[in-house]
Amino acid sequence: MEYGSPSRPQLMPRAPPPLKLQPVDLETWDDGAIYGDSFYAEVEPEELDEPWPYRFKSGDLVWVKSTSGRWYHGKVVGQAKLGRTIQGEGLFWLVVFSSKFRKYFAPLNGEIKPDTRHTRKLLEDAGWSWSESE
Repeated sequence: MEYGSPSRPQLMPRAPPPLKLQPVDLETWDDGAIYGDSFYAEVEPEELDEPWPYRFKSGDLVWVKSTSGRWYHGKVVGQAKLGRTIQGEGLFWLVVFSSKFRKYFAPLNGEIKPDTRHTRKLLEDAGWSWSESE
């Protein structure tokens, strides 16, 4: 009997649990040591997938990593939401990318970067072409 045949169901990958995001007032939210530490604000990541505690604004141009691992150019829309990241509580930003997709991304998960010269260099070093991703 072959794997995936009608008599033996094929295993489907488990989908990640849905994000539980809450509104957050950025004026009063306590960033803690991560976002509030000037060290993190000044130090840029050395690798593309590294977390970068960065505070975006609506309208900022960004690079986001899709679930397939591909990086896309996008734009932050709206305000941040608060949720659980791989490093604890953190901010998620809604991004429109690839002309039609909308998804929340968290800087502490390493999946969103500001569109800066440094980020473009990281993309280039990782083998991504800007024209492929835009």
